[in-house]
Parts: sequence; C-alpha cells; structure tokens
Amino acid sequence: MQASYIGRRGERLFMAYDANQINSDSIIPSFLMLQANNRATNCLPTGATKDTTKPACVPVFTASQIPLFNQLQTLGGLSLNATTNFLNSTTTINNLDFNSAGNLALRIEDNTLGLKLSPNQQFAVITKLDKSGDSNYHAAQFTLRRRFSSGLGLSMAYTFGKSIDNQSVDPVGASSGGGLSNTNSWTPTDIRNFRDERGRSDFDRTHVLTAATVWELPFGRGQRFFKDSGGVVNQVVGGWTMNAIYTYQSGEPFAVRSGSFTANGNHQSRASVQNFVQAKLQEIPGSSLVGPVVFKPVATNPATGAPLACGVDPSQAFCMPAPGANGAGRNIFTAPSYWNLDLGLIKTFPINEQWKLQFRMEMFNALNHPNFDNPRDASTGSPAITSTAFGSTCCATVAPPSTQTVVQTGEAARVIQFAFKFLF
Repeated sequence: MQASYIGRRGERLFMAYDANQINSDSIIPSFLMLQANNRATNCLPTGATKDTTKPACVPVFTASQIPLFNQLQTLGGLSLNATTNFLNSTTTINNLDFNSAGNLALRIEDNTLGLKLSPNQQFAVITKLDKSGDSNYHAAQFTLRRRFSSGLGLSMAYTFGKSIDNQSVDPVGASSGGGLSNTNSWTPTDIRNFRDERGRSDFDRTHVLTAATVWELPFGRGQRFFKDSGGVVNQVVGGWTMNAIYTYQSGEPFAVRSGSFTANGNHQSRASVQNFVQAKLQEIPGSSLVGPVVFKPVATNPATGAPLACGVDPSQAFCMPAPGANGAGRNIFTAPSYWNLDLGLIKTFPINEQWKLQFRMEMFNALNHPNFDNPRDASTGSPAITSTAFGSTCCATVAPPSTQTVVQTGEAARVIQFAFKFLF
C-alpha cells in the first residue's frame, strides 16, 4: 500500500479572451427606464402608446428623460424616427424582457459607433492571449496492489483531489481564436473581473477510484478443484481466467447560464442563484424532455416567456440576473457521477506444449449502466435557464469508440465482443 500527496501550482499561464468586449455600463440607467416604460400599461419603451384603440400610455419616463434616446440622435447621428423605431422594435422589447442590456449594447454598436461601447471600434473581436491564467491542484493519492500469485492479482487506486483555475483550456491548442465563443465554459463572462472566473476546473473530479483484478479460476488440472482431471473434463472446466476493471468518478463541475447577455455583448452571463439546490438526476412528470434532468424547469413570466427576475419567487432556484449583473460564480454545481464495470472471460484450450487456442469474451459496461453527462456536454441538454432543454443530461444512441470518449460523454451502452486467439 502506498499513500502520497501531489501539489501543483500554475502561474502566468496562457489565457485567451476577447479584449474588445462591448460593455453596457453606460446605458444601464436608460435600459432600466426603457424597461419601466415597457412594463407600463399600453406603453412602448420610449413611452409612446402601443395600441391607439385603447387608453393612452401614461409613461413612467418621457422619451426626453431617457439619456439613450437623446444620445442616439446626438452622438449616434440617428434621426428621430430611426431612434424611435430602434428603441420600440420587437428586438429591443425582447432585450428588455430578458434583462439583456449587453445585447442592446451590441446592437447599438452595430448601428452606430458614437456611444463608444467597445475599447477599439475599428475591430469586432480582438483575441488576446496573455499570462493571466492561474491554477492549483492538490490531491491525496492511495494505491493498493496484490502482486499476481496463487492465480489472483489485484490493484486499486483512489484519488481525492481538487483543481482550481480561471480558465480550463490551453487556448493555444484549442483552436483558432482560442476556441472562444459567447456561450462556452472557458470564455470569461466579463474580462474586467477574472477573479469571478476562479473556480473548480471544468475537468475537476473530487473522487476517482479505479480497481482491476485478474483471477485464474481454481478449476482444472493442478488447481484446487478437479486437480486430477484430465482429457475432456480438464478441457471443459480448466483454463478459465476472469478479469474486471471498475471505475468510479464523481461528477465534473459546471455553471448554469442565464441564456441572456445581461452584462456585455460578448458572453452570456451566468444565472443568479437565490435558492441553492444540488444537481441530481430526476424525472420530471409530463416533461417533453427525453431522459432525466438535473434541475426542475425554471418558472417564466407568462406574458414574456422570460425566466422570472430575482426576488419574484424566492422558492425558485434560479432567476435572471439584473441588467448589468454577471450572475453567480463559475462551476458551483456538480454533475452526476460516473461508474463503469468492464468484465472479461478467457478460456485457454491447450493443444500441446507449444500450441494453445484462446477464447475471449469481453463486456464493456457489462451491467449496461447508464452514465448521464452534465448539461454543458450532453448531446441534447443545455445549462441555460432559457433553453427548452435546460438541465437535460441526455443522450447518445450508440456506444463511443474508445474508453476515453466513454469517460468524456458518460453515455455508452453495453458492448460485448468475442474473439479467438491462436498462441504458439
């Protein structure tokens, strides 16, 4: 038996991000004014009347009181009609319903550069690689081995560890542009606050256990049972070997996204958490989703279809961050665990002293145990609370081609293969 401690520290690691982030800070006051008007009876965001056949709108703010309305005309160079149509458009109303101040900022930047919402307006995306990356890893490792003797060999390894970083990918090797997107797990939510990205690594698994055994079954000539057998009897009962590999891993961490650009125009924010719940596999009665989910559906506003704002229903686990907010921390939820058992059965038929015929039966995922992935990586799931597949952990329909892929997807079915081998 062996026990050891492993510690690793990574400083000044490569990190990739879009240095040309479009920020919504300067338009947040106007966004809240537009939002207040849009929620008033029969009102459009600028305070105009929505339906002239109904009582006229009584706006919370007049158009002239909204700084953005005036800025788009003076700094943005837009006409009165263009400004009115832009702010009263269906897209803007959707942005207001989903607290998507970042998306409104992105649309403004696409229409006019006068408000200077991004650092360098000559470019769209500016991918920057610098040494902002930081990581550490601590683990206790235990191994137990029984050397092969008397027909039995056993090995077991257990790791209890934790990996923390602020970006879980090598951007140089990821892909062109550092593999950045506006939704993936390694793109920073807000480049002005890398400390908010500090959390468990995307690949962190607290517990990892692997056990393997090889056992020559004690039957046949020279063995404990039927030791004096010969001829046909020995050919039937002797020469059997069984092996097994068992793997258990606790789930990977993941973040729940808001599905909305509440803070900036470059990356969806994470959902706010007002009632923390553990991610666990569960069936939702009446749900159209296939297979289990790890969270119950998020309640929505029936008028807008948007997830409820924080504070509206405290019993809800998740809510939409306020305009300008980035939501909860990174990777604070843990996906379902993974375990798998592979079995092998080998029968050796001795022909003479030099020649042997070997039959093998190998079962991968022998118990046909379903391992469900986290919503971040599942083939039909999504970690965004605005998605109709929110929390789904499902499903691959075919077995992945290698053990590595099985571990990554957690969605393999049982595979049985047979083989004959001639030894000489």
